[in-house]
Amino acid sequence: MISFRTLSLAFGLTAAAATSAQLPTVDIGLFDNGLGQLEVRLRPDATFNEFFSSLVFTVRWDAASGANLDAVAQVAPESNYMPVLKSGGEVDDQGYRYQVFAGFGTAPLSSFGLTWASSAEITLLTMNVLNGTSVFEIANDAWTTDPNNNGDFYVSLNGEDKTGVVYQISTGLIEGVTATGWSMDVLPNPTDGASTITIDAPEGSGRGELELINAAGQRVWSRSFSASRGTVRSSLDLTPFEAGVYTLRLRCDDQVITRRVVRR
Repeated sequence: MISFRTLSLAFGLTAAAATSAQLPTVDIGLFDNGLGQLEVRLRPDATFNEFFSSLVFTVRWDAASGANLDAVAQVAPESNYMPVLKSGGEVDDQGYRYQVFAGFGTAPLSSFGLTWASSAEITLLTMNVLNGTSVFEIANDAWTTDPNNNGDFYVSLNGEDKTGVVYQISTGLIEGVTATGWSMDVLPNPTDGASTITIDAPEGSGRGELELINAAGQRVWSRSFSASRGTVRSSLDLTPFEAGVYTLRLRCDDQVITRRVVRR
């Protein structure tokens, strides 16, 4: 099996030349953002604006919980320079359920006008927890170390191993949502103001509510709707609001779906 570390060297060949002493190490943390979601953050120990070559990490949780992880959700600019996806499916072993994630850089941060600040956290992605309640952890254990699984935490910058530490290993109990038959998209996202929310609901659904939450946890917008038609579209105008990251929350049929929305 070709390892992620070997692949990262190929991706790093396009990076600008730099000595190891000039490159930061990058830590990783796993957090409960309070919305039934996991949030993965990175923390470099020095400034950096070159090529984030590759990233690997693994999340584990109690297999008996029945919980699953939804698709990775990312927003710009992180989705532009480091898109991350699940690597394979969930695997049960020795009472744990594992999911490996991997990402490969697309271009230097400087090409997006970005520079990481020393010790500043970067929210890389979020994931909904589905169908169960469990404690989630970033794992470096016997399963992830096995070459067949290749899941230990790893960071490459400019093609060089610059792996830091797992500074927030586990979450508290996270209660997942059951999102059977529901989906919600927001486009464009990020937005300069106007976006459209598209909701696909199961047949026979009732009334629902949309609400927009700011970074301080305050509800700044809401709208009720009827989902009986199957597909619902609603305009969302962020023009009156300050630039930043907002959480769009859908509540209907005892279910909750959330999406991060960025106002530029």
